[in-house]
Formats: sequence, structure tokens, C-alpha cells
Amino acid sequence: MEQPIGAAELYGGRGIRIVAGEGATVRDDEGREYVDFLCGHGAALFGHAHPDLQKALVEASLAPWTIGMGLDSPARRSLLSLLGNLLEGGEAFLCNSGAEAVEAALKLILLLRPGRRRILAARRAFHGRTLGALALTFNPHYRKPWKESLLPVQFFGVDELAEAVDDETAAVFIEPVQGEGGVFPLKKETGQALSEACRRHDALLVADEIQTGWGRCGSLLASPLVGLDPDVVTLAKGLAGGLPSGAVIWKGHHGGFPAMSHGSTYGGNPLVSAVALRGHEVIERDRLLERSVKVGSYLRSGVLGLGHRAVTEVRGLGLLIGIEVRGRSAPVVRSCQERGLLALPAGPQVVRLLPPFTASEADCDRALGLLGEALDEGLR
Repeated sequence: MEQPIGAAELYGGRGIRIVAGEGATVRDDEGREYVDFLCGHGAALFGHAHPDLQKALVEASLAPWTIGMGLDSPARRSLLSLLGNLLEGGEAFLCNSGAEAVEAALKLILLLRPGRRRILAARRAFHGRTLGALALTFNPHYRKPWKESLLPVQFFGVDELAEAVDDETAAVFIEPVQGEGGVFPLKKETGQALSEACRRHDALLVADEIQTGWGRCGSLLASPLVGLDPDVVTLAKGLAGGLPSGAVIWKGHHGGFPAMSHGSTYGGNPLVSAVALRGHEVIERDRLLERSVKVGSYLRSGVLGLGHRAVTEVRGLGLLIGIEVRGRSAPVVRSCQERGLLALPAGPQVVRLLPPFTASEADCDRALGLLGEALDEGLR
């Protein structure tokens, strides 16, 4: 009998064991420090050991942690209200992850557009690996083992989507910035055209803001920055500073879930809701939306300032940065880690940086120096 697959085999082990961290720095069990611009694939949006989030977590732990969806809590009620206000007449459902948020969005659009079964998504899109979310994910490598079980989704180039929308279309799923697909921000005119096409044909526009949302790109939602006017939004990753949390938000005039048609045991539990609310307070108090723009611009300019011939393009929005390189990105990511910088690939030729709000100028300068060394090695 085959042995069960371990985490290293399933996820691709990095060979280091993290035991501590603060801000934009983590430390392994051998005492070595790393600039963490991987940040749990973007989930550690506030960095590590943020004192305000720690305090909120301790305070919330003194009350019931989880109560079930049938019972109310002040923290859950406040978080639902806050999220609903992100869209006109918005309503929200709380879950535990990005994939769960996408699954909920899929169920919702099929409820709200009965009789329509045409669902569109973008080439290079990544929306998750559960069966519904996987149907929307473009990469054949992820899809192949389960292709016979997936919902029929039609993929188009980003610039072709608006023309593809018709009266049979239930919904279009789109990322304001394609993250896994290479860090491609949507052009504003493309976002506007897609929004208009969906309105014209009464199709629902779903913005996947799992990586871009909650301030990473310089606004609580990145959609307005790229011309999108979504009917439905999915959020997760940094929503509660890296604790398991997700949400789907929609414009209430469309309708909603009928009673008992969806649910989550842990979604919106008081513990996570309290941390998410405190995170939002920190975003406003410390003007972190402005900071994400400033730090992201500093990093992109810094990469260009390296003047490295291995870099062909630098893209991104706020604290979501893609560096296209000559050759493969994976060896550059490995070389960065060996030097003390944690990054991740975004496709075969793009190095992705996901710094936290708390990244300082010194963190950025150190990261740039290590990246430059890694790029030098890649050209040898």
C-alpha cells in the first residue's frame, strides 16, 4: 500500500522550519533570519506578531471561540456589516478560506441566474483547487486529474472576455490582478468594458479579491482601481491577518441564499471575527492603504533601479509585485531563499513578492540586495 503523501511532497518542501517571526522577518530553528516577502502566500498581510492583532486574539480567546452560525455574536455582526458596506446594499457570508468563498460564490450565481449555465473565466486565472474553484482555474496541470468532474467553464483572454459575454452568461469570474498567473494587473479600460458588458447582458461579475483585497493593493478592494464594478466579491488571505477566514460579498438587490441553502460550522466565529475587525481598525489608524502604495512603489522602483539584465519587466499593484525574468523563476526563488529572502514563483518566468504592511524601507533595501545577488547567480 502506498504511503500517504506528506506536506513536503504535496506542497513542495522548502527545507526550512520556521519557529519565530516579527514584522517582515521570520527565523528558522537554526536561528537564521529571512526577509519574509512570501508571507503565507499573502495571508500574513499585517506581518508576524502584530501587537494589535495579538491583543485582539488574546481578548477574544477569553470568550467563546466558536458558537455556530445559528447564534449571533457582536464581532460577527460587526464584521458582516463592515464587509457588506464594501458594495452597494451589500450582504456577506463568512467562511474560512478563499476556496470556500469561491465555492459559495459559484452556488450564489447559479441561484441568482437560474437557467443560465454559461460561466466565463480568464486564461491564466487561479481561483483555487476545490472542485468548483478548480473549474475556474486555468492551469491544465492543476485540472487534469479531475477534468471529468469539473463544471463546464469557458476561458478567454482577458481582453476577449467582454465580447464573450451574452444573454446566456450567468457570471464572469475575474481577478483584478492575476497573481498565480504572472502578476498581471487588469487594465482599467478592460475592467470598465467587462463591467459594462455584464450589466448589458444581466450577467453577474465576480471579482476574486482573495489575494488583492483588504488593502494589499492600496484600497480595501482593488476592483475600483482597475475599472471593475463587481456584483460579487470573494475575500480571504489577509482578512484576519492570516487566521483562517474568508467571505463572499454581493449586492443585495440581486437576492441571496435561501434559508439552509449554504452554511459553515466555523465561518465567522467570534475569535476570527474579532481579529479581522481589529485589523481593519489598524488599517485605518495607521493609514496602511497609503502605506501599501508607497512601499509597493518603492520596491518596484528598486527592482528597476537594479538595472539587471535578467529582469525583463516589473508589474504589480501595491504590495503585489511580479518580476519577470529571463529563464525560469524557480531557480531565482531558491537562490533568494538561500540568501535570506522568501519569495515565490508566479508562473514559469515571474518572481512574486508579497510583502506585509509592516515592511520597512530597511526590509525592502535588504530584499532588493538579496534579489540582486540571486539574479547575478542566475546569469552564471
